[in-house]
Amino acid sequence: MAGIFYQIGYTGSKYPCLVVLLCVTITGILSLGIYNLRILTDPQDLWVSPNSRTYKEQEDFSSKFGPFYRINQMMLTYTNDHWVNIFRKEALQVVYFMQNIINSRSTLISGKNYTIEDLCFRPVQGKGCLAPSPMDIWLQDPKLLEEDADIQFTTLCTQSIDINFTNIPCSDRSGIPVILESVFGGISCEQRRNDTQPCDHCYIQAKTLSVNYLLNNDKFTQIDAQVWEKEVFIDTVQALNNRDYQKLYKYYQSDLMTAPTEAVLDNYKVLTLSERSIPDEIDEETNQNQWIVIISYLMMFAYIGLAIGQFPSKIYNGFTLGLGGILIVFSAMLSSIGAVSYLGIGMTMISLEVIPFLILAIGVDNMFIISHGFKKQKGETVSIRMGKTLESVGPSITTAAVCETLAFLVGALTKMPALQSFCIQAAIGVFLDFIFQITMFVAFLTWDELRKKHKTYDLMICKQDLNYEIKEDRKLVQNFFKKTYTPFLQKPGCVAITVLVFLLLLIPSFIGITSLEVGLEEQVSLIEGSYLYNYFTYEKKYIEIGPVAYVVLDGFNYQNDDDLKFIDGISNAISNLKETVQPPLYNWVSAFKLFIQPGSEWQLSCKTGDIQLDDFPKQLKRFLATKINSPCCQKYGICGEQFETDIVTNDEGQVTASRLRFQHTPLHNSKEYILSLEQTRQVIDKKCKDLDTSKKVYAYSLHYVFYDQYSYIRSVAIGNVLLALATIFFTMTIVQDVVCAIIVTFLVFLIAFNLIGMVWLCNFLFGGFQIEINAISVVNLVTCIGLAVEFVAHIVIKFRTADGNRWDRVLQSMTTMGTSVFVGIVCTKLIGVAVLGFAPSNLFKLYYFRMYILMVILGTFNGLVLLPTFLGIAGPSFSSIGQKYNKLINRSSNDEKSEKGLKQI
Repeated sequence: MAGIFYQIGYTGSKYPCLVVLLCVTITGILSLGIYNLRILTDPQDLWVSPNSRTYKEQEDFSSKFGPFYRINQMMLTYTNDHWVNIFRKEALQVVYFMQNIINSRSTLISGKNYTIEDLCFRPVQGKGCLAPSPMDIWLQDPKLLEEDADIQFTTLCTQSIDINFTNIPCSDRSGIPVILESVFGGISCEQRRNDTQPCDHCYIQAKTLSVNYLLNNDKFTQIDAQVWEKEVFIDTVQALNNRDYQKLYKYYQSDLMTAPTEAVLDNYKVLTLSERSIPDEIDEETNQNQWIVIISYLMMFAYIGLAIGQFPSKIYNGFTLGLGGILIVFSAMLSSIGAVSYLGIGMTMISLEVIPFLILAIGVDNMFIISHGFKKQKGETVSIRMGKTLESVGPSITTAAVCETLAFLVGALTKMPALQSFCIQAAIGVFLDFIFQITMFVAFLTWDELRKKHKTYDLMICKQDLNYEIKEDRKLVQNFFKKTYTPFLQKPGCVAITVLVFLLLLIPSFIGITSLEVGLEEQVSLIEGSYLYNYFTYEKKYIEIGPVAYVVLDGFNYQNDDDLKFIDGISNAISNLKETVQPPLYNWVSAFKLFIQPGSEWQLSCKTGDIQLDDFPKQLKRFLATKINSPCCQKYGICGEQFETDIVTNDEGQVTASRLRFQHTPLHNSKEYILSLEQTRQVIDKKCKDLDTSKKVYAYSLHYVFYDQYSYIRSVAIGNVLLALATIFFTMTIVQDVVCAIIVTFLVFLIAFNLIGMVWLCNFLFGGFQIEINAISVVNLVTCIGLAVEFVAHIVIKFRTADGNRWDRVLQSMTTMGTSVFVGIVCTKLIGVAVLGFAPSNLFKLYYFRMYILMVILGTFNGLVLLPTFLGIAGPSFSSIGQKYNKLINRSSNDEKSEKGLKQI
């Protein structure tokens, strides 16, 4: 291997133009793949595996009942948060005002004006849009609201608001009941004196009033709906919050109510969530964070220029060489993006934000190792010196690069798209960075050395100063490590403190591995102060109802008593989940059985006297034709029309699939969302244990798809870490030996293990938003494995080949590789990561700033403190025969290459 690296170094230095041209060509060819680049911002594309259970259930649900509708919610509240009750006529009039504007506005799409009527979800055919609102209680009629003497009494739903008493109390104009918890938030009950109302009841007081616009989400209307959400819904809400009243008054069209005055509107604000809000927020967050990332890179570039040369010096600075190193990182990044695009793999913002830091950290470390190794080679031509440099450091760099590449590749076996994409691109990027370091950087270093010989200025290569005197490299860091730091590590007191810190770090590590929660709070991934961030703040405080969910039944015979009994059992079991399910469960089967029941008291109102003469398809058809405003529905609650979208029939009228509807309790955080999925899944799995394979039952809600990952995220994290460690062990065993493999693998594991513990400790000490186990933290954990190899492997490999007793070999290892690790990784990453603390996103502050700082600190302790202490005390010894043999081979090889080099000169 040493001979191969000598030839690579010699050739790269002898023909730098050819080498650079070849590397640029490779970069150009791979970068062409960027034309096929797909940036993934849809949360489902990021976190949901196409092979996951919930993804398949979602696909099945969509194929039977159509895609889940798009939800757009606006939540009206007071500008002054201290006001107690918003449930007043004035606030309801503001709700009507905003709804009227949204309903009246249109947006031009492909030459056609679209309004809400063209895009909305209609659960009952021939009826209006489903947009639950507190004004539905007054049938969207402000005059009925004005005439209502007691609006709180009206919400008891004991009598009709219609003067003719023709509508069901608390139902909208289509006859669909208004779920009070869906339109009122932060509900409390007013206590009235001399209250004569029977039973339990609540005179509602509320903190928020909500309106929910539900839009179709099929492939024909999805794009149009996204445009409407931005140009009508969000724009209208922002107009109120920005106090752009002229825009609002321009679109208001109603003779039933005078528009509220500006003084009235000043008292209110609207918090909003649109279906497109999260992807939009991700884009906005990326735009804001990119400047932080750019500043971080500029600072790291400035540091590299200072550290790799002899600052201050107009000739011997290292800014030109540092710029070349940054170009190599940029080339590796572009090439890796193009490569994954060729493979048809979508890119995520996590990859774009993390991988440059990863490649830069590893690349800079290699730059310092090569450049420091080159400075040690004296008195020969540049090409021979470069060949000897790579001969010396090439095996160490290669070992680390192969370990890192393979460690990331095994991470690609995960089923999570965001993590899979990251691992593949990281593996390609790290490998290409290694190739470019031993080829293109060798060429850059050659040119830089020739520039110095010709006394050409750094960066300003057209200027020369032939009289400039060469300054001796003071080697401050190397001298510090050699004369001060490493001897200090040998002192008994220092050894004792190192062992104590090692043991203390194990305590939070063992706690953290079992105590870290899974999940990702919505607000963590949002820009603090954005409209979406503010919405979730209020949603967590005041939401009174959880997400809608369904139990899907497939392959059942609704005329079979055993099947009907099974369905009743499922219905009862779900209803009994009091912790996560909010009754009632809307079971069409129960309503249908009542509808066809012979001799019932409602057969006259429901016109079912002859229902037994019909076959099942006709019975079902008559049931579904029972209107919401019919006497059968209003008097007896048998409303077949509301179940029309819950039943799928074939051409013969037989039911092929159906669903039972229910509502979850309010879910405020990841833990509650995960629990809702786990409980419904456990109930159904238990009930279906002995179910015929021809039948299928599953629970489905939109949030299940996103939170399903947390049912297996721990195993994904553990599996990735173990596979990466196994890869590092086998690679080190093959390239070096089993003893080196054990030491490197253990230290890499220890850094990752300590990271988990310190994350838990920071959560405990600092409070606020927490770092949890999710795809981002797992990506960071895999990144930690890659960086940990750099902290450990070079020092261990150098120790293995050094001469003398243990501490002598430690001194040699720390003076050469230790300084490169410190200058190349520790200082570079600390400077770059420090800037991330100023990012506007909590996601960056927690998962990038905090975790990366911890990575660097733990890598520094384990790689530059614990490792040399361990090697000095109990490091492996090699036989004198083996050492002499290695020296003999190396001396012979060097002599031959020197002669060959001189001949070529």
